[in-house]
Amino acid sequence: MQLAPPASVIAAAVESYGNPCRATHDAAPSESRLPKIGAPESGPALDDSDVFVCAKDDSSKPSLREVTLFVHQWHNVEPGLLSWTFPSLRAALDAVQRMKNAIGWCVVSGTGFPDLESARADGAVLVEQLS
Repeated sequence: MQLAPPASVIAAAVESYGNPCRATHDAAPSESRLPKIGAPESGPALDDSDVFVCAKDDSSKPSLREVTLFVHQWHNVEPGLLSWTFPSLRAALDAVQRMKNAIGWCVVSGTGFPDLESARADGAVLVEQLS
């Protein structure tokens, strides 16, 4: 039974070698693969592996910020200005897409706006559709 090298050894190799996920097919073979660390003397060759160790990059994670959806114009109905809070911009856009009668709407960053005009004055508008 072969034991894998400790995680600290792998992390140090990734950090010193760079991010292998950014390697291109045009790169030289020595630049496109991780160095062999703790490879057994006999056994399958690691050069043919499709598995790469990549460092986690938290900067690519989208920041989730609550948003408020205001619907101010309707088709066939006139309930007036209505608003809802959503956990993300994507969730608000999905919701307004399903509202068949909503023809004028606006998504603003944050919550707690008493009306759409105060959100506009604060510069919080992310997306708006005017009828």
